[in-house]
Amino acid sequence: MGNLKFKKVLLLYILPAALIYAVFFIYPFIQTLYYSFFQWDGIFAPIFNGLKNYTELIKDRVFQESIVRVVKWAFLAGILQSSLGLALAFLLRGKARANAFFRSAYFVPVVISSAAICVMFTVMYDKDIGLINAFLDLIGLGGLKRVWLGDRSVAFYATIAVPIWQAMGLFIMIMFSGLQSIPEELYEAAQIDGASSFDLFLRITVPLMLPIIQICVVLSVSNSFKNFDYIYMLTGGGPVNSTQVPATFMYNRAFMGMQYGVGTAVAVIICVLSGVFVTAVRSGFGCLMKD
Repeated sequence: MGNLKFKKVLLLYILPAALIYAVFFIYPFIQTLYYSFFQWDGIFAPIFNGLKNYTELIKDRVFQESIVRVVKWAFLAGILQSSLGLALAFLLRGKARANAFFRSAYFVPVVISSAAICVMFTVMYDKDIGLINAFLDLIGLGGLKRVWLGDRSVAFYATIAVPIWQAMGLFIMIMFSGLQSIPEELYEAAQIDGASSFDLFLRITVPLMLPIIQICVVLSVSNSFKNFDYIYMLTGGGPVNSTQVPATFMYNRAFMGMQYGVGTAVAVIICVLSGVFVTAVRSGFGCLMKD
């Protein structure tokens, strides 16, 4: 009887959060899935067209390329943010004053709005007054100067560098928190046995940090699919669709082209694709941690 009462009380605590989740996530997702099977301009009544929106998207070359880009983005973000975050957190784990300063400095970009960061990088990437081209001139590599956001060959990488850099401080802090749980005695014992700093990192830090690395990779991958603001503010999907991703493709078709059925179909694909990637990452790390 007491156990039943406890379950009822527990249900009452969970119910408000469950209702909020249902209203703001489950219901909108079901509605989005519903409209993805219709041709709808947002004004007149929707017309059911089955899977036509999805088949058109599969055949659309711009959309196909946007999928490849977001997969590439997820792959690069997952590797760079997790590996660099762990390496930098390992270097900053000491109690020196300089380490405390750098931990704070790395985190500052995380709390700055993406709009402000994009404006800053737009200036930095400028061909004539940008800091990056000026630095290349200074070190004698002027031949590498580019119109960074206007050159099709580099615009995508220049764009994704911005969110990857901005979020780096968050991953450093997550990794640093995980490192705090590793007993210092393990490092001391290994150093007595003659282990180098690289050995400490590879044979103690990495294996014990796998659960934290998994969290960071999942965050990196999921954030890669929420990328509309950076693309829209830096390049708008250009030049010539070379930085177009599914989120900006969805915006153009739904809000600019008044094709809400196609736009909702893209939204469903983004959701499914991100879910597949996150599940794959979790499964992969699950196998590693079992071994």
